Amino acid sequence: MFCVSENLYLRDVKLSDSSIVAKWKNDPLIRELSIGLDTKITNENQESDIKKSIESKQPYYIISLKDSDRPIGYIRLNWMDNSERFGWLRFGLGEERGKGYSKEALSSFLQKVFSNDTHRIDAEVYAFNKISLNLLKSLGFIHEGTRRNAYYTKGSFFDVYTLGLLKGEFNYIKRDDK
Repeated sequence: MFCVSENLYLRDVKLSDSSIVAKWKNDPLIRELSIGLDTKITNENQESDIKKSIESKQPYYIISLKDSDRPIGYIRLNWMDNSERFGWLRFGLGEERGKGYSKEALSSFLQKVFSNDTHRIDAEVYAFNKISLNLLKSLGFIHEGTRRNAYYTKGSFFDVYTLGLLKGEFNYIKRDDK
């Protein structure tokens, strides 16, 4: 296991996770808020993506409930440099939304990542994705820039926010704060 929190644990992704990750990524809300409505994920292209992540040693974890071992989401990081000090964060939660699990998982993940030599984590959020924007800000991410009209969906253009988090800015959550 990569890390453990009060209710969750993060484990390395496996090729056999491709169908559940594809299911999550094809959820209409996840598609709308993070990967785009026009994007269709198949088991095959998800398996290929997982295989590439494993081969390139890009951190990719499945979020699971401790009490049932049931997978509920994923967190992944793409290293943007060879020294693994700067990464780009992506995450998604399946059906267990609204229970504080994303915040708990991300807090545990970031604490573990920053305990190593990682200095900076970036994330991108569509301007209309207030849930993820507020979550990231609650963990200490700072809005660093706006790519104006950089995303097109449903006949309209939307801004994309770039957020950054430095090691010293991370807001560790208390165990009872979800």
